[in-house]
Amino acid sequence: MKQFVFKQDMEFEKILGIETEMISIIEPQVKSFHNEVKKAKGQVIVLGGDEKINRLAVENRKVNVLLSPEKNSKKDSFFVRKSGLNQVLCKLAYENKVAIGFNFSEVLNNQRKERSKILGRMTYNVKMCRKYKVKMIISTFAKNKYELRSLDSLKSFGKVIGMSPDDIKISFL
Repeated sequence: MKQFVFKQDMEFEKILGIETEMISIIEPQVKSFHNEVKKAKGQVIVLGGDEKINRLAVENRKVNVLLSPEKNSKKDSFFVRKSGLNQVLCKLAYENKVAIGFNFSEVLNNQRKERSKILGRMTYNVKMCRKYKVKMIISTFAKNKYELRSLDSLKSFGKVIGMSPDDIKISFL
């Protein structure tokens, strides 16, 4: 479990007299999922991919964001994408107020065929989220300073994966 409180945030807290939220990004195993979510503080972001982890994340009310549900190793069939989301998971995410996160770093750090597969799965997930009114979030989730992108670049990324202008505005709040 990674917990982030950035040094700049702590300095701004002192200057402005406000408190920033702690973000816990967890990559749990199926057996220890509930324990790791209970230990997490602040905003809880679960790294998805496995079908069981995706299901546990959208069922849990303490989870705020399911990040990259499309990140799995299954091969897409001819007619259906293995995107990590389906109508049941989208309905659960809507009921439990779990947002679906789209990680730009996943697209940036993959090559050719894998990148196109990820973009196709993200496009399918956007369609599912729009159909079932699930909140969507776009972020870089950069691991270093070279992966950071501007707000305009992330808006363009949202357009590429099929988000409407209204969805894009809401995804940055």
